[in-house]
Amino acid sequence: MEKQCGKLILGGAVFELDSFESTGIIFSESDEYDDTIIISFFMDFEKGIFNGEEIIPVININDHETQKSDISELVGEVYSVESPEEADEREDTIYIYEHEPFERYRLEILEVSGEIVHISIAGTAITDGYSEPYQTADFSGDFWLKWKTM
Repeated sequence: MEKQCGKLILGGAVFELDSFESTGIIFSESDEYDDTIIISFFMDFEKGIFNGEEIIPVININDHETQKSDISELVGEVYSVESPEEADEREDTIYIYEHEPFERYRLEILEVSGEIVHISIAGTAITDGYSEPYQTADFSGDFWLKWKTM
């Protein structure tokens, strides 16, 4: 696998990963832990229909401290948030109509192969934070993403 690919399933709607240059995984050095890396994710998707409207979803998962010093050590690692407040504090968002925090998610690194990382993600996304109560949809995805260092 040499190129980025994958599908997001959001409330039953399917969105193909868009391989914009910004889509991928970023590894950076930790300021808190010597010689360890931080991981973050940014995924753009192609246009599709959700709840009868055309949208272009975007997922942004900000820095997770890994306490690992090599990318290959990340296989099997799981990162998650358990509440909208935690996602909001971390500024982890999904863009549907606007940027909204996740209600919850679980992201697992399944494989590292050269410059590509295989991940899976699943959870519940807030799809409309302005409605009372806010609206949600379950989501899942399986992706092969390029990684780069910053």
